[in-house]
Amino acid sequence: MKKFKKRININNATSFKLDYRDGNGEMKEKEFTSYKSMEQFHGRQDAFLYLDYHRYAFVNEKWHRFMKLRSPFVFQEELDFINKTFNEDVEDKIPQLSEFEDNKPQ
Repeated sequence: MKKFKKRININNATSFKLDYRDGNGEMKEKEFTSYKSMEQFHGRQDAFLYLDYHRYAFVNEKWHRFMKLRSPFVFQEELDFINKTFNEDVEDKIPQLSEFEDNKPQ
């Protein structure tokens, strides 16, 4: 008998979390009470080196990583992008980041 996995519904999330790097190159984490407040925070960021990395929703007492899709239709190109995003290391995403960190004033 095949066991079905219960689908995660983002509407059941009680909080949200965003991982990002600020202008100093520091990895930071910020929690929000709603998806809307997280998107508003993200939309207000205009710092030169602000980069968002991961988004999480707290559903059923567990953090679940998710991403916002650009379209309800997903083609192979987007699937490749999604797989790469979920499987890559943060440091691999921006190779010059390690150079930036090496040159930070002490």
